[in-house]
Amino acid sequence: MGQVPLGQQVFEKGELHMKRSGKYCSYLGGAAILLLLGAVAGCGSGGKARVTGKVTVNGKPVTGGLVSFAPIATDKKEPGKPAAGEVQQDGSYTLGTESKNDGAVPGKHSVRYTPPSIPYPEGRDPRPGEAPPKSGFEGLVPKNQEVEVKVGTNNVDIELVPGPRS
Repeated sequence: MGQVPLGQQVFEKGELHMKRSGKYCSYLGGAAILLLLGAVAGCGSGGKARVTGKVTVNGKPVTGGLVSFAPIATDKKEPGKPAAGEVQQDGSYTLGTESKNDGAVPGKHSVRYTPPSIPYPEGRDPRPGEAPPKSGFEGLVPKNQEVEVKVGTNNVDIELVPGPRS
């Protein structure tokens, strides 16, 4: 077999192969390594801010549910990924984006609260179409539905109030 031009398909030993020069392959390998390093450098908690706080209703801690912060887009840049945190029995939460407790991207966020799902009592099966037990936190929304996350550590307490009736 003679010289094969770069990127030419060749049928050899019953198989179709793409022939490349060694120089071309080394460029591809180098480019792949640079892309991988760039992706790894963009990962981690760099660019995220720690966000913790307490969720309350009528001054008492909320004992479960989920708090989520969704970045609000601006014309300058992509907003980033949303962050969420599970509300603990004492009402406290810590946000995470890529992993638990790694924070949220700085900037303006829309805040949401999702009440916990309460399991049926042990040994009791729900009837078809029966709604799950209520937690007592349904219909509540954050009083301040927009917050600013700043670089560094943020303490964002969330007060829940009755939401609009639909």
